[in-house]
Amino acid sequence: MPSDLSTLDLATLSAAESAILAILRSKTCQWEQDSADAAAAGNLSNAVTVQNLTFAADLLSTIVSTQFSDLFSKALTARFGDLTAPHRSTAEQVVDAIDMEVAAAQEIPELVAA
Repeated sequence: MPSDLSTLDLATLSAAESAILAILRSKTCQWEQDSADAAAAGNLSNAVTVQNLTFAADLLSTIVSTQFSDLFSKALTARFGDLTAPHRSTAEQVVDAIDMEVAAAQEIPELVAA
């Protein structure tokens, strides 16, 4: 991880979080179904084992989401300074940060001499 958090690409962080959480949620759904199938077939020991995997994957999803949010917040603070102010809501601060990120990512049109 870069020592200077302001160099982290926020869009990449967001995409990575989305991809990881989608995989974990997919596995959670698969294991929930596998557990139900095992229970229906009378394999209660297998059903409990798979249900434990489901619980662990769900817990891991929460941990991953929290850690990505913390890293995203640290990267924003490193890049733009402390955006918190007593008169501004969190939503306003996030919108401002996203506005700055989008503006920085947009291409500057080339000037054509006439």
